[in-house]
Amino acid sequence: MLKKLSTIALLVLLSVFLWAGETLTLEQALQKADENNLSLASASIDVAGAERDMDTAWNLFLPSLNLSISTSGMTPVFQAPETTTMSWNGTTFVPATVEIPASNQGLSLGLSASFQLNPAVKDQLEAYAVAYQIERVTYQQAKAEIDKSVTQLFYYLLMQKENIAVQERNLDLAQQRYDETLKKFESGFASETEVLSSQLAAQQLKPALQQAKNEYQSNLLSFKALIGVPVEAELSLQGEIPALIGEVDLGEIDSLVQSTYTVQLLGMNLKQLQVNRELSRKQAFYPTLSVSGNYGLSLWSEQYSNTFSDSLTYQVALSIPLDGHIPDSRGDVGMQKIDESIRKLALQRELTIEQMGVQFATQLQAIQMFTLQLDLARQSLALTQQLYDMQLTQYETGYISVIDLEEAQNNLLSAQVNILSLQYQYINALIELASILNIDMKELY
Repeated sequence: MLKKLSTIALLVLLSVFLWAGETLTLEQALQKADENNLSLASASIDVAGAERDMDTAWNLFLPSLNLSISTSGMTPVFQAPETTTMSWNGTTFVPATVEIPASNQGLSLGLSASFQLNPAVKDQLEAYAVAYQIERVTYQQAKAEIDKSVTQLFYYLLMQKENIAVQERNLDLAQQRYDETLKKFESGFASETEVLSSQLAAQQLKPALQQAKNEYQSNLLSFKALIGVPVEAELSLQGEIPALIGEVDLGEIDSLVQSTYTVQLLGMNLKQLQVNRELSRKQAFYPTLSVSGNYGLSLWSEQYSNTFSDSLTYQVALSIPLDGHIPDSRGDVGMQKIDESIRKLALQRELTIEQMGVQFATQLQAIQMFTLQLDLARQSLALTQQLYDMQLTQYETGYISVIDLEEAQNNLLSAQVNILSLQYQYINALIELASILNIDMKELY
């Protein structure tokens, strides 16, 4: 047991060592997610199963075979092995002993085969093919969702890292301001109120910075789990925040909507219903040819004088179902229900296409709104930076107090954080748009 635990610990340490200091780009993270994500691995099993059903569909034409071996016997229970009877010989009764067989045993072998053929077998083959296509698209859709989550979290971590850097620079400035004010106080050029105010300003920045670091580490753990990286491993991300797009123009939207995974799956499910309808119709209304045979071999039997006998039986039958042709019969009503399901799914597909068109337009408006907000926020940041530089000069020349400078510094920090927040919302809107249209985000640039 101790040896086993030591081996497991060694493997864990080895995996951590192999991952130590790993730096990933977005492409590398997406590749690791495709290789290691457990939900994708589960979905791939369904794809393999559907592919196996399609590749082995030829077994529909195999007969059903059964081999049997049996033994049977008969043994008297309430009868003695022998009995005495009296017979008349013409003069007197003469006792006679008659032996009763103790048992009657035998051994038999049998081989039976049966096969049924219905025109629905062709539709069953098509049903396997459609089911395989559905599983493939379902897997691709699941992969696209994982890739979207990885991309969103990757850029969010980059934003958080930049936010931490901004807050650290702001804290350094506040700490530097406190040290300068303390020196001025010791030289008699600053009041105690200014010293306490600058000290408080620096202290108030620390909780927000620590919270940002905690959130970054928490999201980094989620990112590791998403891409299949050991949680103990050191991981850093390398990438750049995408630039703004002037205008998104993807051409014909209808064709893009038709190619989305959601619409594809609805179309395939509709095709599957239609195939199953035809399959059920042929099974319920078309004749079925049945061929069966049975060969039996008896090795011995004490009941008969011979010790070997065999027999061959066969049957060829054509069954024609009639109840399905009766109006409102069980088969007729079942077909009507399938027809209703087909009509409902067709309407659902059309409704989904309309909704996705609205969703696409809404996402485009969101991108345009974030673009405008980012432009205004950057203009505001430029003015805030300019105002801060001017007040810093005035502070250094003694025209304003440290309290006024701290207010300008806080305004500058807020403007920088607002830029980062808007940038992530903009990128997230681009990722959502690419996900809706089932395209790579690079195609938007």
